[in-house]
Amino acid sequence: MAGTVLVLLVASGRQAAQEPDRGSPSPVVEAVTATLEVEKIILKEDLERRERIAADRTRLAARLGDLYVELDGVLKRGDSHLARTLEEAREKVAEAERARTELLTEEQALLDRIQDRFRTIRLLEERLAALEDRVHEITGPLEGKWDVVLLPSSQRGAFSLTQRGTLVSGTYQLEGGWSGSLQGTLVNRKVRLERIDSKLGRSAEFEGYLSSDGSRIRGTWRSYEMSAADAASGQWSAVRRPPSS
Repeated sequence: MAGTVLVLLVASGRQAAQEPDRGSPSPVVEAVTATLEVEKIILKEDLERRERIAADRTRLAARLGDLYVELDGVLKRGDSHLARTLEEAREKVAEAERARTELLTEEQALLDRIQDRFRTIRLLEERLAALEDRVHEITGPLEGKWDVVLLPSSQRGAFSLTQRGTLVSGTYQLEGGWSGSLQGTLVNRKVRLERIDSKLGRSAEFEGYLSSDGSRIRGTWRSYEMSAADAASGQWSAVRRPPSS
């Protein structure tokens, strides 16, 4: 398992280095998270096994104490006719000592595995944190919530956008009960979004430019519903909401 984890960590690092424009490294994050969960499950099982061995060791130590007391008693009696009893007592002690040696050997091997497991979990947690930081760093300037106004109808609403690289996606709510999803791009501050309404399907497209400070968008929109009674095109603007809103 340790070799597999090492390969996973190296591969995830290479993918992060080779694919800087793909956006979220979610497949790698998912793989590292899944491996981390497996390692924690196995660690829990190993720790439970260690508790059982410790209990067996305590019982065996008590048993050995009793056997040595028995052996000492045989020797103190000093009766030459008790040779067989002495031999039996010595065999019991030897057998218990062998069992203790085997148990201690098993315990040491298990402790080595537990130590390796802790080390692996720490490396995976560090790698996962680094990947999550990278996801946070690559979120684009459109990431967040925007208050929107569509002209000439002055229809108001809100866009909730996510950006990975140049790709933009999100959802919207507009006055009148309209809602749906958005998808598009941001390249050199030029915004392109397609509106996919939950009732109408592909219903409109938006173009505009993001202000230099990243706080506003202004542009034009065009409806795909050419037969609509309302205006088929117009202007639109968006203002970024504060992060706490």
